[in-house]
Amino acid sequence: MQAVSRPARVLQPPRPRFIFLTLALAFFWDLIPKGGWGFWPELTLAVLTFWAMRDPDRVGVGTAFVLGVMLDVGRGVALGQEALALVWVVYLAQRRSARILWFGGWGQALLLLPLWVLALAVQAAVRLAAGGDWPGWGYFGSAFANAALWPLLSYALLWPQWRAVRSDASASLS
Repeated sequence: MQAVSRPARVLQPPRPRFIFLTLALAFFWDLIPKGGWGFWPELTLAVLTFWAMRDPDRVGVGTAFVLGVMLDVGRGVALGQEALALVWVVYLAQRRSARILWFGGWGQALLLLPLWVLALAVQAAVRLAAGGDWPGWGYFGSAFANAALWPLLSYALLWPQWRAVRSDASASLS
């Protein structure tokens, strides 16, 4: 029995406008009031993690800091709460990206889940240190929502970069 050959796909480099658009959409999604519901995904955290691992030259700790401060201001929380958590996650995700990207979507989600839980723990700790109230255990539900959403999110963010490999040897590479 002969193996069925499927056309291979090659990833093109992501366009900077696409990266900016996805980060902006995630940012505005996270500014929507949640109403105390903990299982609302933190899309800025997930999209930022994705781009930090996939394109670390364009999205890094500086991007995480700027987005974090903007989220702090937009949500009206202690300044630095989101920024510290996002910087921490981006740094660790970039350090571990070579290992994480070897796995499929669900494997990546399981490897990223502890990072996201600890990012929310950092946010809760800053909130408590600033004199705020304990957000409750449901607050950590967004990390699990991110993990559940991760395979679909990573597929959606990679989809515009795919192109089919041409079998024609005379075809140009660009």
